[in-house]
Amino acid sequence: MEAHNHFTCIAYDTIDFLIQSKYVIFGIYLDVEKDVKNIVFNRETLPHIHIGHLLEKEFGCKSLEDCNVVLVMKKQNFATDVQKMIEDFTETAFPASGNLAVSVNSSVASKIMDIKNLHLIPSSIRERQNECGVCAIGLTGKKQILISPDNLLKKFFAVGLIKKVGS
Repeated sequence: MEAHNHFTCIAYDTIDFLIQSKYVIFGIYLDVEKDVKNIVFNRETLPHIHIGHLLEKEFGCKSLEDCNVVLVMKKQNFATDVQKMIEDFTETAFPASGNLAVSVNSSVASKIMDIKNLHLIPSSIRERQNECGVCAIGLTGKKQILISPDNLLKKFFAVGLIKKVGS
């Protein structure tokens, strides 16, 4: 029996980043400033983090299209320390729905794939890769990287891509 899983695929030129779709409520193309700390969507102010710069810098990739896609995710899917980091960075509390917005510079699509195509990172480099959010890799044509939203945001807050308001 083949095991398939549903992923949200963020497509860049040389890499497809995969997030298990259970973490993404929906994705939408929005004309949003990339450095805005929060966005209003469906009458709620959502904390907003733009991770496109981090993906491009850490993985040496470029967006396929000039677009800004917002992925709406649930607060409950993130560790408590990451939730606090999100609130501190965006200076916005989570709304009653518990939703937050994470945006990227490239197109996003749903993808169903056989999880046998994903492989664990070799143990010699696993710790460093896990710090960047990498959980597994696939090499079926184009490189595919399964990312942990928690670890990716921890990396985002640690690398200094953050510009505090007024600095």
